[in-house]
Amino acid sequence: MPSLKTKPKTIQENQFGQIDKLDGQIIQLLLKGKNSKSIATNLKSPLSTVQRRIRKLFEHHLIVSTVDLNYEKLGYKRGMLHLYLSNGHVNEVGQVLAEMPGILSVAVHIGNSDLVALFVYKNSKQLLDTISESKKITGVDRVLWSEEVYFIKMNENKFNMLNNG
Repeated sequence: MPSLKTKPKTIQENQFGQIDKLDGQIIQLLLKGKNSKSIATNLKSPLSTVQRRIRKLFEHHLIVSTVDLNYEKLGYKRGMLHLYLSNGHVNEVGQVLAEMPGILSVAVHIGNSDLVALFVYKNSKQLLDTISESKKITGVDRVLWSEEVYFIKMNENKFNMLNNG
């Protein structure tokens, strides 16, 4: 006999990417570096449920897995380029910038600068070359840069934004 209880919505049933409380808790623990087994133990939920939920989160592109190099251990420094454009052609300029050596990512921003690029370099010569070449791109009016010094550990409470309950 079918149950009259309504089944909680899952990722599969939410076309706009809404997540339920369990999915939010799983994501919070994933962001803290926990594995499936420890998540299941922590949430008192079957391991198979946690694994299925994680798989669905990946399938619906609500979470992604990335591998980051430790550039510092490889002898690189990381920095940010802030490009201010005179012509508003963010996509075209961004594409040219993205193809330059050492550029890891380029993002369109609203507010201060138009484009922000994360880049790596080994020495002052490479830094100077990257800045000089970015200034030569048609439509670039001004370039500012900054060097990353170190990361500040994040408070684990920042992950609470996913709580639906």
